Amino acid sequence: MAVHRGQRIARNPNRIDLALSAAIVFSTEADIWRWAAWARWIVAVPIALTLLLWFRQSQTIDSLRLGFSRLVLSFTRWALLWMLTLALFLFLGWRLLFHLSILARGVVYFAWCVFQQVLYQSIVCEGLRRLVSPSWAAALVSGIVFALLHAPNPVLMPATFVWGALSCLLFENCRTVLRLALLQVMLSSMLMWSTPMRLNHAFRVGPAYQRMHVTR
Repeated sequence: MAVHRGQRIARNPNRIDLALSAAIVFSTEADIWRWAAWARWIVAVPIALTLLLWFRQSQTIDSLRLGFSRLVLSFTRWALLWMLTLALFLFLGWRLLFHLSILARGVVYFAWCVFQQVLYQSIVCEGLRRLVSPSWAAALVSGIVFALLHAPNPVLMPATFVWGALSCLLFENCRTVLRLALLQVMLSSMLMWSTPMRLNHAFRVGPAYQRMHVTR
């Protein structure tokens, strides 16, 4: 009984941390949709809240899962997923991957995916794991949150729902942000290559998607 009670206590999230996580999500959505376009400083709000949350949680490079040891481990744990994704990625993009400009954009996008996964896993997924059980239900709710952040793009919303849920489950299996970022780069590239511009709108979201829709 003591172990069970201790597990329950460990699972309960800190209310302040939970409130900060929710505020980060909502302020990020506000920044995407420019609800406060008159106040350009709003972009600093989710950044400041994230730093505050990480400070409260005493987060480090290792606790945010940015180390290389887990990256190496994931290549064995996710061997089949890695091989299938890489094979399809090379098959679809072999004509593009050897251009220097494409490789440069890929490096920049990888850095963005690392940043995105650090935020997503440490703020959204970790908070929902403590709040929702079982873990697959927490992953589904995380996927919904991730998809809503990519509204109203009809290509990105279903894709980010699936990837958001899957990445949460993969992260729970082997906690490495770098590996998830590599997967995200390949999956996003393949989705861009395989969908028409009139639907994916160059992966724009929020008002940028709507402006491009009106222009087209």
